[in-house]
Amino acid sequence: MTQIWLILVAAAHIAAAWQPFDAQFVRSGMGREVTICLDGQKVERTFAGKMGFRDVSGTWWSVCADVRSPVSHGHISTMQPANSLKLGGNIAKAGSIVARCFKDAQTADQCAGLQVAVWKAIEDGPDVPDFNSGRFQVRASSAIIGYAQQYYLSGMSPPQSGTSSPQSGGATTATSMLAPAIFLATQSGQSQMAPPP
Repeated sequence: MTQIWLILVAAAHIAAAWQPFDAQFVRSGMGREVTICLDGQKVERTFAGKMGFRDVSGTWWSVCADVRSPVSHGHISTMQPANSLKLGGNIAKAGSIVARCFKDAQTADQCAGLQVAVWKAIEDGPDVPDFNSGRFQVRASSAIIGYAQQYYLSGMSPPQSGTSSPQSGGATTATSMLAPAIFLATQSGQSQMAPPP
């Protein structure tokens, strides 16, 4: 299975140029450990939150979308940008959550909630999330679940015509929306996503 990263990239040339680039996982950042269950059987504790990456232009933060493929310190992948809205489906849903909510997630509970919302969108993609059912389930504090619910619903809400909110991660109209980009791996099963700056 392809590993997916949803990334808010600080380096403008990466998303703007749509050229392949190498990215290295540096460290886990702000977040919390949560207990997850996959497909009703695989239960484990894992980090949920923002993660640090590095490329030639500097460092930036991301959330992981592929809960099934953990990454380890120092792992390097070559990424190729593509438009997540064109990929559609659950990838577009997760991209919308990242585009609208990434910058708002600042505390450990908020970052964990953002990560959980993204995992739920990718794995199940319901209109209204239930973190106790589906292919992806999670046990976490009520604060983390509350933020996950808030971010998920914010990402699924219809855009407000003609408005843009750079502080919340992106524009909202069809003509002005900064479509989240997914960075697909050209080697070693990795990928990532970000709204272009």
